[in-house]
Amino acid sequence: MNIGIDIDGVITHEKKGKENIWLRSLNNYFEENIKRKKDVYDFSKAYDLPLEDLSEFLNNKIHEIYSNVGIAPNAKNIIDKLKNEGHTIYLITARNEKFRPLTIKWLEQHKVNYDYLFHEHNKAELAEEKNIKLFIEDNKSNSNDLLNKNIPVILVNKYHNQDIQNSNLLYRADNWNDIEEIIDELIARVSS
Repeated sequence: MNIGIDIDGVITHEKKGKENIWLRSLNNYFEENIKRKKDVYDFSKAYDLPLEDLSEFLNNKIHEIYSNVGIAPNAKNIIDKLKNEGHTIYLITARNEKFRPLTIKWLEQHKVNYDYLFHEHNKAELAEEKNIKLFIEDNKSNSNDLLNKNIPVILVNKYHNQDIQNSNLLYRADNWNDIEEIIDELIARVSS
């Protein structure tokens, strides 16, 4: 089976609350105690920052954040298991293509086993083109697009995706152990 997997917030372990890598970096960069104002994906709205400040921060710190973020607990082991079972792993990230060498280096450093890596904002179109049968994602908009193409989604629970509309093709997971359990159940259903 072709399985699509997002990287940021799915394979990466950004942590939560005050330990979130983005919030810690924002606070260090601006040398103040920035707090989340809204539980949304858009940083400028989430942290109520002027776009100029946010752009400056991202221009100066995104490379460091992408390089230093940890890997989600059990992500590597479960992706290895999927590969060993014969599944094809498509990593599809919305990261800008200019971060491809950094992304490959991070994946190698964490020994993430995959078949293909794509940098693509329109994940649903690519998933359909590549005949992906299941996608692991955390972004609400991407998930809705995938569901509209009848591609099942395992949605990693985040503060910014709690209001997604339920679907019989949507499965929620809190961690990679949940993801593994859902995939095993889906494969068992198809096999029986």
